[in-house]
Parts: sequence; C-alpha cells; structure tokens
Amino acid sequence: MAEKSSQIDHLILLTGISGAGKSSALKYLEDIGFLWVDNLPIQLIPQFLDQIIAEGLGTSRVAIGLHMRNQESLALFHKVYKGVLQKASRFEMIFLEADFSVLTSRFQETRRRHPLVRDHTVQEAITMEMADLEPIRAMADIVVDTSRMTIPNLKDYLNQFFLPSSGSDLMVFVRSFGFKFGSNSDADMVLDARFLPNPFYDTSLRPYCGRDPQIIKFLEDDGEALSFLAHLKNLFEYLLPRYQREKKRYFTVDIGCTGGRHRSVYLVESLVKELKESGYNVVLRHRDIEQESPRLAGEK
Repeated sequence: MAEKSSQIDHLILLTGISGAGKSSALKYLEDIGFLWVDNLPIQLIPQFLDQIIAEGLGTSRVAIGLHMRNQESLALFHKVYKGVLQKASRFEMIFLEADFSVLTSRFQETRRRHPLVRDHTVQEAITMEMADLEPIRAMADIVVDTSRMTIPNLKDYLNQFFLPSSGSDLMVFVRSFGFKFGSNSDADMVLDARFLPNPFYDTSLRPYCGRDPQIIKFLEDDGEALSFLAHLKNLFEYLLPRYQREKKRYFTVDIGCTGGRHRSVYLVESLVKELKESGYNVVLRHRDIEQESPRLAGEK
C-alpha cells in the first residue's frame, strides 16, 4: 500500500479584483484536473487542506478561489498564509486584475452587482477594492491582466504555466504590444522600441508585420535593431541564470512599439529564438499584431 503524502502536490490560491475572471479561471483549472473550491472561508483553508492530505489525496492538484473584500479577511489571510505555504510541494498564488475602465464596462454590460456595492457606486467599489488588495497583489507569484483577454485567451495564457519543463524550471514570457493600445500591468520588465525607425511611414511596408522579410530587412539595414538585440541577449544571459538560482519560476518581458505590429514583433520573434537556442522555456505572445487603428497626425 502506497504511503500517504504529507503534502499536496500542487496548490494554487486564485484571487484578484472582482470582474477580472476568477470564476472562468477556476473552471479552466478544473478542466485540467485540479480539485477546486471557491469562496472558502479563509480560516477554514488549513483544515480543508489537512483533510485532503489525511484522506490520502496528497498527490492531488488543488485550487482555492479567494474573495477578500474587507480588512478582516485580509488580516486572516496573512495569519494563515505561511501555514498554507508549507502544506504543498508546489505552490502559486495567482492574482487576476483588469483596467478600471474595463472592469466598469464588464459590470455595466453584464448587469452584475459588484460585491462591495452598498452605499457606493460601481466605480467607487472598484477603486476601494483595488486599493485594499494591493498588498495581496504584491505577494502574488503570477499577476494576470485580463483587460484585453477573452475567456479562450485567458485559458490559453494560464495553460502556459503548466507546460512540461524542457530543462529549466524558469518559464519566460516574451510579448509584443502597442503603446497606443495601453501597456500590460503584469509584466516584470517593459522595454520601449519606439526609438527604432518605424516601417509604418513607408506605405509599401505598412501592410506587413515584423515577421515578414520586408520588415526584417528594413529594421536590420541600419544595424540599430541588431545592436539592440545584442544588448538584450547580453542582458538576459546575465539575468536569467540568476533568476533560476533564486528559484523564480516565471519572468515576463514586454517589448512595445507604437502599434505593436512591426518593431516590437520583430524584436520579440528574434529574442525568443535566441532564448530557445540557449535552452530556456519561452512562450511567445503578440498582443496587438492584428490591431488596426487610425494614427494621429505626427505620432511617432
């Protein structure tokens, strides 16, 4: 008879701002084999986990949805956090968030009642919740900005955290985006590529993207993009082994240009190739490559 494990194999605490997608994320985790419970009273979490271990389910993967909407629940969470951490071989806390305007629209469109709405407007409730949860956000291992995500996008994004390792426990996310559509709030590092020549102003190049040979040639002709890539390679050759040494599991770097279609796409594609050749687990994302929006006169 197999000996019972004294720990849960993989535990996820999922929390975040109301309206950011916690329910959808929990349903996804169930689809990939996690035992999950939502809105469990915080003081009962240690007993819940002990019961799972006692029943011989220590090899289970468990996800707990947390809703911390007052100072009392926040204080309780800080009391139980360290004990919860010790009950799992692998542990992550995921924090979901979205832009203020996006959250407001979601509550208006779905006609859902914000859980903190009493004597406050929806906008006031969102502002209060964002401020109250900032210390929890700072503790999270993974922060996910769902502002521009559909439910399939969210599932696809979360799925990357469960890919099998190919020699490195560190997973590196490299994403392109357009500053004109807003930056992501969940990046560990944001790099600005708007200093490079912009193919947008050449009407013959405008329809292409940073993966196309025409754009690659344009950006590499003066050597500036290649020089930037060489510096990035040196930077990550220095940083990533040190993150691995500190047992960091996820690192997200965003590279932005104006529209997220030409320069940032080229740089991300090139950097991902370099990192994969160095043996890192790398996930590539192009957020705004399909975006089309009128450009203001004189915009660089």
